[in-house]
Amino acid sequence: MTGKVISLGQVIVDLTMNVDAVPRAGEDVFAGNVQTQVGASFNTLYAVRRMGVKASHAGVIGTGPWASQILQTLENQEIQHIGKRDAVHDSGFCVALTDANAERTFISTRGAEAYGSADAFDSVNPEKRDVVHVSGYTLVHHTADALLAFVKRTTEHREFTAVFDPSPMISAVDDDVFRVMLAYRPIWSCDEREATLIAQRLAALDSGDSCDCKVSRDMLQEIESANVNEETVAWLCDRLQSPVIVRVGADGAWSAIPGDEVLRIPGFPMKAVDTNGAGDCHAGVLCALLCEGVPLEEAVRCANAASALSVTRSGPATCPDRKEVERLLGRAF
Repeated sequence: MTGKVISLGQVIVDLTMNVDAVPRAGEDVFAGNVQTQVGASFNTLYAVRRMGVKASHAGVIGTGPWASQILQTLENQEIQHIGKRDAVHDSGFCVALTDANAERTFISTRGAEAYGSADAFDSVNPEKRDVVHVSGYTLVHHTADALLAFVKRTTEHREFTAVFDPSPMISAVDDDVFRVMLAYRPIWSCDEREATLIAQRLAALDSGDSCDCKVSRDMLQEIESANVNEETVAWLCDRLQSPVIVRVGADGAWSAIPGDEVLRIPGFPMKAVDTNGAGDCHAGVLCALLCEGVPLEEAVRCANAASALSVTRSGPATCPDRKEVERLLGRAF
């Protein structure tokens, strides 16, 4: 029996546009291909649905035009909203700029999703086959209290799978919150930059803690140079005592499980048109397949294929459907 994916992240609206280059301070530029689309954790849940797996959003949704667009989009994709509503604030939005090199830059606002009360996730009770997707962005908002309460409530005897997407915000959370996430031992799914930020946080903790996992001088140099290689991933996995996935773009992803060897799972190089949402696509496919009981290595391989196809399309929610991924892989999964 297949479980469902539950997101504890934020769903906001993306104002996406293409520019030749991100403008300098005081500069005025024109943009093309301007669109208004629901994004953030919706991108992950959209990818889940494209794999044919049930998806629920437990985050807070506000009241207003942005919230109305979010609710309609969730309904259209058959994503159930199981979270709270905020009658005072509208949901937030983000301006996403994609430049000529397909790199993206974000300017985000905080809406209802960021101001959830400490009991916002109290009614979320995942079942054994479910996968809970957690976003690092939640940890830098007021809603962090609700997320930490959920983590503490479900730490003991947890049977469901938790996937943590730390996001670049992992560098901004305080040490106590960081330690809570370490103790929760989720699957850490990140890109190279985020892996470096995590490694830096761990190295800083080790320098002040009595820890048997002291980082070596050579490893510290690797971390400081943002060089994510097999040795770095192995150290991360050992230090986190959790599975680690590090996405490396067209080259695929590193995957490591405690007590096992580090694997380099190949990617599928494509001509990138828009990388916005590629990481969300990868995470969504990963979560969906874990719900189906697919082994981690195979789930990462399928997620690599899906995210490769997603960057050939414009927009934040561009995950291909299951049949497209199977054609690229040359087999069903």
